Amino acid sequence: MHVLLPGLLATLVWVPFVVALRHGRRLTAAGVVAAWSVALAAALPALERWSPGVCARSFVGAGEYAAQMAAWARTGVGCESDPTCFVPQHLLHAVAFAVGSVATAGLAGLAFAAVLFGWMGAYAAALAAASGSPVAAAALAWHPWAVVRVVAYLSLGVACAEPLARRGLPALSGRGRWIAFGVAGLVADIALKALFAPFWQRAVLSPLLGLD
Repeated sequence: MHVLLPGLLATLVWVPFVVALRHGRRLTAAGVVAAWSVALAAALPALERWSPGVCARSFVGAGEYAAQMAAWARTGVGCESDPTCFVPQHLLHAVAFAVGSVATAGLAGLAFAAVLFGWMGAYAAALAAASGSPVAAAALAWHPWAVVRVVAYLSLGVACAEPLARRGLPALSGRGRWIAFGVAGLVADIALKALFAPFWQRAVLSPLLGLD
């Protein structure tokens, strides 16, 4: 399941994504993946609540991530508020996503993104289970910097997938702007997280968990 479900989820969106790129429609390609992302962000926490442990069984690392993040939400201690911990992880993830997207016209990048959505699904469900306001908790598990990161990956993924996806076709202009926007988003993600993660834990998550 650790390989099959992310691969299946990626393949479902990859086909229309590549078709859009081959027709020169970057915004359409981005919109297809954006809709897929919203669907996963909503469906995976709900699935985890309905069948606890399904994300851990389906996405490698999801169980460990949810446990670490739930502990941080309760205590404020953890990788989420420690730049020396999360910056190397973010850089590694970004490089893996970009390289995978370049090498497979986006398919491996989408599979990697599906795994990360599985992590978030497990965390959002854990937060919801511990809160008296489960819907609000599941939504607020998507910290603002995480939303910025998704948008950054979306822009970067389109630009990285395009050369192979459009192999044999003329290059489109403006690809560099998509790369620049994606890189800027990744930098903003790190900056926002470094500046505001402790505040978010104290002001938003602690009250949701009844700890204030």
